[in-house]
Amino acid sequence: MLSFLYPRSWRLRALQFRPLIPWARRLRGWQYVLSVMALAWGYRGLVWLVFQIPLPAGLPAYPIWPPAAYTLLILLLAGLRFWPAVALGSVLNTVLSPGQELWTAGIFGAGINTAQAILGVWLLQRAGFRPQFARLKDVGLLILLGAIAPSTLSATLGVANCCWAEIHNTASLVNIWLNWWIGNVSGILILFPVILALPQWGKLLRSPRQSLTGCFWAVGLALLSWFVFVAPDRDLVAPFPLEYLPFPFIIWGAQRLGSAGGAAAIALTTSFAGWGFIQGQGPFFHFSTQPEQAILALQVYICVLAVTTLALAATMAERETALIALQEEKEKSEQLLLNILPLPIAQRLKQDAGATIADQFAEVTVLFADIVNFTQLSVELSPQQLVALLNDIFSSFDALAEKHGLEKIKTIGDAYMVVGGLPEHRGDHAAAIAAMALDMQGALRNYGERYGRRLQIRIGINTGPVVAGVIGTKKFIYDLWGDTVNVASRMESTGIADGIQVTTRTYEVLQDQYSFEARGAIAVKGKGKMETYLLREREGGEGVGDR
Repeated sequence: MLSFLYPRSWRLRALQFRPLIPWARRLRGWQYVLSVMALAWGYRGLVWLVFQIPLPAGLPAYPIWPPAAYTLLILLLAGLRFWPAVALGSVLNTVLSPGQELWTAGIFGAGINTAQAILGVWLLQRAGFRPQFARLKDVGLLILLGAIAPSTLSATLGVANCCWAEIHNTASLVNIWLNWWIGNVSGILILFPVILALPQWGKLLRSPRQSLTGCFWAVGLALLSWFVFVAPDRDLVAPFPLEYLPFPFIIWGAQRLGSAGGAAAIALTTSFAGWGFIQGQGPFFHFSTQPEQAILALQVYICVLAVTTLALAATMAERETALIALQEEKEKSEQLLLNILPLPIAQRLKQDAGATIADQFAEVTVLFADIVNFTQLSVELSPQQLVALLNDIFSSFDALAEKHGLEKIKTIGDAYMVVGGLPEHRGDHAAAIAAMALDMQGALRNYGERYGRRLQIRIGINTGPVVAGVIGTKKFIYDLWGDTVNVASRMESTGIADGIQVTTRTYEVLQDQYSFEARGAIAVKGKGKMETYLLREREGGEGVGDR
């Protein structure tokens, strides 16, 4: 039964909880003891500071109890193994406070505070709480599991202690429970965001513009909060609900500065609200008639303010995260589109997805390449080896096409097609294609040496007019049509191994830049006899062996 209620996976997850301060896990021996003692004295010091704030006579309790947040933050930041600091701090506070009994106030109080802190932190880490408040879920977890649940436990155990101390007045117990509970909740909702948002303030302060904006905003909010909650002699505006006047500043800060701005807004506004209340000023001060309702109204206001601000900041953070993710996905989609289409064509297609894209080009140079004896190679290699080899070869061809500023059109099996002079015209399209052809021969020779095989390629080139455009609505492709394309394909299929066969038109364009060997007239399907040439090297002696 116990294993069902607390399965092994839960136990492991609790034990593997990582504190938010990594170096706290490495503390051992006297370092750990000194850290525990320092944190315990920190708790005692915080309680002492709270008690230095004078309460007007008749108020039942402090509206905010920061030590409740302090104990949770110790275990959240340093780890659950620092629970002795919470217990020791409670005992020290009892010992150093006059009129407190060690057993009822010290030992029992230490148990209550420790149980509250352990429960809150354990629930938060079990639920996957993230301290950046970048998700609305984290705000909900802080409210329900970090504030309400542990405060309920603490208040209930505290009332039980009051019963032990022979306080049997039901109304008094209810008031004690409510003030205890909401004071803890208020303290957690105020102090938690302030401490956990400190790293984000460091990031904001690196930007001079953000720093200046944050300073002006903080000064404006502080002045407005002082006027609403602290400024005396406000009889003319007293009937109006001025406590909501800072909300536009708070909302702007949460939207512009994120959770760091939201945390600062909560701290500033609640500080002035508490200051004014203690001095008998502000919209919540109805002390002379109903002090319990006045303090409850202030506490409810603090909770509503904190929840609203944190929720808004988290919503804005989620929206920003979603926009960044959307932009990343858009960039990925555009990159995939550019892998299929040339940039100018992709831009035209995005502007008008239903448009027919077709262009006439007066002169381009088309190259077809095919690996010799590829069928035999596919028999000798496994499918994985074959695809890996082909991918390596064609990837190097893609790099060469990008290097020479050419446009890859497609691959068909072991055939590779590339064109120069479109989608944007360039005058040296034939020379660029010739340079790429020689580089392709050199690249394939290098792959043959790497794989221990003799790899040969057959290349055909032709120059002339074409029509280019996008066809299809799904899996569309940018393709070429025309006699120039057909003849370039025939130049490849009728070529020789390790040869670059070109037409007369390509030869005429390149004869002053490259060396050629006349092959003579050959039979070309659909064209009859055609004079062709074999491209050998660039003028000056740079050939296949030099690349």
